[in-house]
Amino acid sequence: MIEFALRTTGRQIDLDSTLDCGQTFRWSKDGEWWKGVVRDTVLFLKENSDGIIVRSSSESLLGRDVYSGIESYLGLEDDLQMIRSTLEKRLRAFDLKVRAVSEKALSEASGLRILRQDSFEMVVEYILSTRNSIPMIRWMSDRLSELFPENRIDFCGESYYAFPSLSQLKNISEETLINLKIGFRVPWLLKLFSKIEKESYFSGLSTLTVEEKLEELTKHDGIGYKVGSCVILFSYGELSAFPVDIWISRVMKDLFAFSGSTKKLMRFGMDSFSPYGGYYQEALFRYYRTHKLGRDFK
Repeated sequence: MIEFALRTTGRQIDLDSTLDCGQTFRWSKDGEWWKGVVRDTVLFLKENSDGIIVRSSSESLLGRDVYSGIESYLGLEDDLQMIRSTLEKRLRAFDLKVRAVSEKALSEASGLRILRQDSFEMVVEYILSTRNSIPMIRWMSDRLSELFPENRIDFCGESYYAFPSLSQLKNISEETLINLKIGFRVPWLLKLFSKIEKESYFSGLSTLTVEEKLEELTKHDGIGYKVGSCVILFSYGELSAFPVDIWISRVMKDLFAFSGSTKKLMRFGMDSFSPYGGYYQEALFRYYRTHKLGRDFK
């Protein structure tokens, strides 16, 4: 086990907001600790007065040493003060209700950061997210990982499972996926696993523009603008992305009296709150979900 203190002085972060806002699925809170699996590394995180105590099962994280890897993963390079200031300027174009609700949402999410997660894992998990709840996405991701005993990681007296590689998933059967209650998403995943030769395909998309990333990702079955936007935001760090799910559709109707297709709503969010639409979206998503707002806007 590797344990170290990550100082976050001047770089505000709230682990509760960051890890429980719907952008990631394999984390859970146990007392003071957040425990999760980031691709093939088990991490325990706990906040203290100076920053974050990190416990890691590995010396590396997503291709970096664990020290720089955790800073990148947690989005600590983002200037939250500048992001907040920019969004407040964008909001001046809207009426008092929009500004008041947005101010509350941004304040309650003041320490929320956009994670930089593994692109292949994000593609699979966000395909699973289609018409699904966060607890079920977590359950499916964990059960999918547990299919491979060789991926077991024993850490601090508990057992965890790394997320499977593409080469492992290429050998998975339709029956096995059906037994995981993946349902109508099964053909999408099987086609993805067979069509993509190497995981480097996904990392290679990092050099493309936002529009090019979306165009490439949406060529695959099961990846529409919602899934594609989530992947480019939470994996590639394209902070202008504005994913639209049922909650954000409700927000658009409630706050902006605006409705339409996923693409239309996505474009509105990206154009109105560039270059930080993703941070605004997450703040609104968390606020409406936490306070159970907008349920009358179907």
